[in-house]
Amino acid sequence: MKNSKRTSNKNKSDDPLSGDLSNLFENKSWQRVRFELKPKNKTVTIRMSEDLLNAVKHEADEYGLEYQKFIRIALERIVGKS
Repeated sequence: MKNSKRTSNKNKSDDPLSGDLSNLFENKSWQRVRFELKPKNKTVTIRMSEDLLNAVKHEADEYGLEYQKFIRIALERIVGKS
């Protein structure tokens, strides 16, 4: 009886994810995420000028993020420096 396990003819060089992929990332300064992955169970209301909100939304759009998430990440970076 033949062995039922399938063997692959591929070698490691055929796998596009087997090598160093760091050159695909623009931002080389990785930062630890402590808060973003936790449940969002509190609501915060903040007042700001329309100009500031528009600037935040523009920056968030540049990073491909929703502006609320952009604000959370910015706050986490500031808090994480302490």
